[in-house]
Amino acid sequence: MANSEYDATPRELRSFALLQILLTAGFLAALFWMLGATDADLPGWPIWVGLLAAVAIGAFLAERVWLSAIPLNPADDPDDNRSTAVSVYAAQTIRKLTFCEVPMLLAVLVSFVADAGGWPILIAGVPGMAVLAFEVWPSLRNVSMTATMLDANGAKSELIESFV
Repeated sequence: MANSEYDATPRELRSFALLQILLTAGFLAALFWMLGATDADLPGWPIWVGLLAAVAIGAFLAERVWLSAIPLNPADDPDDNRSTAVSVYAAQTIRKLTFCEVPMLLAVLVSFVADAGGWPILIAGVPGMAVLAFEVWPSLRNVSMTATMLDANGAKSELIESFV
């Protein structure tokens, strides 16, 4: 994957992650209550398995996003490497967000199509929100994994220091 250019700062990335987590939680909660919450019968096991498998696949794909980072060139300017590193991390955050939200959007679709009330949103939403928060928030773990790939050729991305 080419290093995508996103003009973002670590503070903006934190704000973006928090905003996305809160908006997704609010959206799912509103739809859950609008669709009757748990008034409908519990859906059958195929819906449970399908939705939980979708969340697991989304988590698997989000967990592999950091592997796509292209190592930085150690001969480049350190300031350029630092801004490129934050830019790459921002692009990866967007990809992780997409992988984590698709299963929850699938649950919304199932809620409208199946006669299951808000159950599908609850089934996929609770683990999906946990995965979303874990993968999208710029924690030391997430930033370190990207920094490891970016520094693989001996460059100093200083990505971790950017977020501290």
